[in-house]
Amino acid sequence: MKFKFSLEKVLRHRIILMDLAKKSFLEAQAVQVAEEKKLVEMLELKNSTLENRTQQIQSSQSWTNSVEQINTFLHGHDLRIKQQNLRLLDFEKVVEARREILRLALIEVKIMEKLKEKKKTEFLTEAMKKEQAELDELSVLRFSRIENPLKGSHEDGI
Repeated sequence: MKFKFSLEKVLRHRIILMDLAKKSFLEAQAVQVAEEKKLVEMLELKNSTLENRTQQIQSSQSWTNSVEQINTFLHGHDLRIKQQNLRLLDFEKVVEARREILRLALIEVKIMEKLKEKKKTEFLTEAMKKEQAELDELSVLRFSRIENPLKGSHEDGI
């Protein structure tokens, strides 16, 4: 006899759901990393602009117009950085939600795998009991075949 898990289709379905959840999580995580990289680039641009402004103030006498333009840019850039931070928070929430979905899918798969293993162990135990019972019965039958001719001869007085 061969072991057949009655809920194999359910297990396969849950594994597929887990794989989809893992893919979704990894995609969301990749987007989050890209957004974090974008934020770092924005901060680097802001720092280089601040350095540029400082250099212009130190190097020229008529720096008011250019510094005013840089300040305007920095003000707008600060707003973009603030928006990027808010966007990053949203992506972090999405990643956490997908991580939770993946965690639940993993739990469901592990439950089904443990159930399958338990059922397989029960099946093997039952199969071993049946085999042992058959072997015991064969031994008894073999023993009775050997003993019956002797009993018969003693009872007849031969």
